[in-house]
Amino acid sequence: MKTFDYVKPDTIADAIAAAAEPGSVYLAAGTNLLDLMKGGIARPNRLVDITRVPGLDRIKRLPDGGIRIGALVRNADLAQDPDFARTYPAVAEALLSGASAQLRNAATVGGNLLQRTRCGYFHDAASACNKRNPGSGCDARDGENRLHAVLG
Repeated sequence: MKTFDYVKPDTIADAIAAAAEPGSVYLAAGTNLLDLMKGGIARPNRLVDITRVPGLDRIKRLPDGGIRIGALVRNADLAQDPDFARTYPAVAEALLSGASAQLRNAATVGGNLLQRTRCGYFHDAASACNKRNPGSGCDARDGENRLHAVLG
């Protein structure tokens, strides 16, 4: 594994500043990022650990009726929030059926939005993958792709 810097900012502003350095990535629960790092697919220069940044773990009702969801809100917590589940029942149901209970209780909403490609070729460092290495080609085009949703 490649060496990297590890920073743990105290504020949102510090987290944004820390992640502005090229090669930086945010780390929260890490259920996707750490797997990519172990496989040599993600090789960040800096991990910006936002797990303790205040305010990112909140669900806030807005005056206009909307809901602001912090990046560190756990999928299970969001799905089980009464206001959210009542207002967005399909999303709440999808969150509850999207993974095992262990992952739902660890995975964050922000992490879901930042999650990388799920293609098996992307996760196989020996395969050509334009998402992982732009310009390298795509082994999925001529390989096993029956379970892929979109090619091209």
